[in-house]
Amino acid sequence: MKTLIYLLIIFNSGFAQILGDPVALTQHAFNAKSIEQKTIILNEKQVQQLSKSSQQTIDTKLYRVYIAKNGSSTIGYGVLLNKKVRTKTAIALYLIDMKSSIKSIEIVAFNEPIEYLPTKTWLDGFANKNGTNALHLNQDVPTVSGATLSAHAITDGSRLALSILNIIKLQLE
Repeated sequence: MKTLIYLLIIFNSGFAQILGDPVALTQHAFNAKSIEQKTIILNEKQVQQLSKSSQQTIDTKLYRVYIAKNGSSTIGYGVLLNKKVRTKTAIALYLIDMKSSIKSIEIVAFNEPIEYLPTKTWLDGFANKNGTNALHLNQDVPTVSGATLSAHAITDGSRLALSILNIIKLQLE
């Protein structure tokens, strides 16, 4: 099942260049002893709630979440999202701490030209942001010259990841 979902992500990404492994990235970010992977399928009510809270149209009910653990204690989450940049998909892993704040964002796969890839410095600007921040380009998040579409996709994804986690947190326990 894990292999099938991983292959599906790769296939849907338009054969994007793989830049990182979500399990390893989640484990490293939280210094976790183990990572649980869960596939979440939202119901219609959750999809409507997600659309409203993330302020965007939702085109899938299926999401992959990584749960970082030390023993039986959850210490953080990773939410994997596919977002279209220009014509191709980028896959980003949003690492979220137990206070529902973004710890970091890792680009897992990217098939657009590399010059459209936001820099690590720009991505670091999301650290400690949460659902109370605007998380809109030009408001709470600076624009990226030459990579505006990538910046929009990552910024929209941050709102989506935080909203997904807020909606499904009880399912993860």
